[in-house]
Amino acid sequence: MQRYAFIFRIRPELKEAYKKDHDEIWPDMAKAIGESGIKNYSIFFRKDGTLFAYLEADDPSSAFEYIAGQEVNERWQRAMEKYFIKEDATIRGPEMEELEEVFHID
Repeated sequence: MQRYAFIFRIRPELKEAYKKDHDEIWPDMAKAIGESGIKNYSIFFRKDGTLFAYLEADDPSSAFEYIAGQEVNERWQRAMEKYFIKEDATIRGPEMEELEEVFHID
């Protein structure tokens, strides 16, 4: 299982609405995430609107490809678009920066 982490930004004033949307994630979106092979997916908030996300998958690239191909993901990303802060408005979903793992201990 590979570990994968990334950051992206949301509008800080919309944190509670963003959290509520994730507390009430659509069942078909949750199912697509599970079917993709993603496990142990968490998102953490920093006061400036930066979000840190962590997940595990056997093959994160394949998992992301699978989700990108799901119709529910297109609807979910459109619904979430109002939250994201990004420089490139042509990107669907958050403008993510992948993080390099430099240390791990079990």
